[in-house]
Amino acid sequence: MAAVRHFALGCCLLCSAAGIVRIFWPENGFKPVINTVLVLYILASALPMAAGADWGELGRQLRGWARQETAPATPQSYAHYAESLAREQCAAALRGTLADAGIRAEVALTPERCTVTVQSADDAARAGPIVAAACGKLPCTVTVEGGAP
Repeated sequence: MAAVRHFALGCCLLCSAAGIVRIFWPENGFKPVINTVLVLYILASALPMAAGADWGELGRQLRGWARQETAPATPQSYAHYAESLAREQCAAALRGTLADAGIRAEVALTPERCTVTVQSADDAARAGPIVAAACGKLPCTVTVEGGAP
């Protein structure tokens, strides 16, 4: 990459020098001639810079960049994310069902257990059948906030 930077810097400097000469060249019949001379000057100066560059090293670096690309994500890499998102959505749905029944509850859903925490024993009695129906085969526990199940 150093060779490309060196080559680009050289070309920029050459073009700048040619532009300065062109700006200060008087308007006369020799304007096309000086333009041609400046183009030849730029080409004659840039070709040795390009010939001296290590193009093999540049090619190796570019191939190295191509190999460093990461592999696309596979469905297995999203499995954990999908599982946690599904748990969050299930907990939110259960929380909404309990809210529709007039029960304020906190729901914690893990792969092993569903834990619902309500504010009173009366709410725990009403939430029991709702939670059992929603959780299916997943073991569930209804607890009273600050108390026992």
